[in-house]
Amino acid sequence: MEWQPSSGGVISSENFFRTMMHAAPLPMFVVSEGRCVYGNERFCKLRGCNSVDCQTCGLDKLLNESDKQHLMQSIELLKAGQVARMPLHLTHEDGRQTAIDLVINGLEMSGKTVALGVVSEKTEKERIRRLLDRLAFHDTLTGLPNRVLLFDRINQSLSRFNREGRGFAIAILDLDGFKQINDTLGHASGDYLLKEVAQRLTNCVRNVDTVARLGGDEFALIFQGLKGEEEADSALSKIIHEISRPFEVNGNELKVAASIGIAFCPQDGSSIHELLGRADFAMYEAKRAGGSCYRISTGEMSGVSSRLELEPLIDIIKLGFEVIDEQHEEMVACVRGILRSLSGSEGQGGMKRRAEYLLQLTEEHFRTEEDLMLRYAVSGQDEHRSEHADLLRQLHEFLPNHDGHGFSVMMHSFKDWLIPHIQTKDVDLVQQLKVAGVSGGTNRSELCLHPE
Repeated sequence: MEWQPSSGGVISSENFFRTMMHAAPLPMFVVSEGRCVYGNERFCKLRGCNSVDCQTCGLDKLLNESDKQHLMQSIELLKAGQVARMPLHLTHEDGRQTAIDLVINGLEMSGKTVALGVVSEKTEKERIRRLLDRLAFHDTLTGLPNRVLLFDRINQSLSRFNREGRGFAIAILDLDGFKQINDTLGHASGDYLLKEVAQRLTNCVRNVDTVARLGGDEFALIFQGLKGEEEADSALSKIIHEISRPFEVNGNELKVAASIGIAFCPQDGSSIHELLGRADFAMYEAKRAGGSCYRISTGEMSGVSSRLELEPLIDIIKLGFEVIDEQHEEMVACVRGILRSLSGSEGQGGMKRRAEYLLQLTEEHFRTEEDLMLRYAVSGQDEHRSEHADLLRQLHEFLPNHDGHGFSVMMHSFKDWLIPHIQTKDVDLVQQLKVAGVSGGTNRSELCLHPE
């Protein structure tokens, strides 16, 4: 690639650019048209490349499939002069992976935008946190994005449409004939088949598109820049053909087919609810037509069922202590509201107000519990208070840096903290209060001992 700066650019020559990169204190590399075209000496040393001067290679050598798609989608949205940050795993020449933070900067060269990536390695603690984040946003069987990450990427696509007017399409895909295979050959064969289907779907789409698993044998796809039926025909016909090819599973040749419904933004709506509802209705039209086909949305819309909702996955745990139970319910209801707002069209301001309200509810709940601990000399209260303090610190650190993806992380982290906390610390607290004869009223002023 010839490195020619655009008019008015700060890079005067290829040699100057490379000299500056090699003088940089961090690993750096350049991505152009889906390939790594250059890396500085520190980057080569980090990866264990064979040569100081990187040879152009595909990103699949640097990143796993999910991280590669994430990077390419970010680059697609990047304009010259803009910066994006993301956590990824960098693949070394020997196959090892290192958790990294990557900052990419858009540069204008030869009339096109390329991405300059700056790498910083993560600590072991950060690596574990990254792994937990991945588990929260990816399907454990197929490795595809799950519903949470799907909704986040739809929100990103909607934001880009509102900003740039670039349309996209959402498709819902359901496998025909999968249940019979799963019931006949068992879940192990069914799981293997689902992983193979996920791989074929991934191979059928571009790096800028998204394939996600909704659950069971249902998948969702986001096609960037797909504007209408003519463009959709090629993409969907290819998917239907690929899925209909036989699968080899434990010596058995198995066949399934795909029923697909597709809806377009903005023709079929400009919210997650509208697009998913219309794509879902079209998918069932394909099934009613015999399957192994696709149907374009006609504007008819099914109610978004629970399988397409972004559920908070929080079960109410009743402890039999009224004031604590009611506060838990309020906190859970607030979490549900935030997650619903992520799947709709509510702006960042509205989500931030919801998050601030959750913080207020949490602080009030913790004050209630800590007052009870002090009043009735509950044992183990130091550890209980410490858990409260840790969560509040995390919430306070998060709020000034909110974004759509961050709200998803926050809510799932809150959920992952809340349930075990209730099951351990709060259960123990309530048991001690009941032994002491304390009756849980509807507010703190009504808490009292049972009369003799």
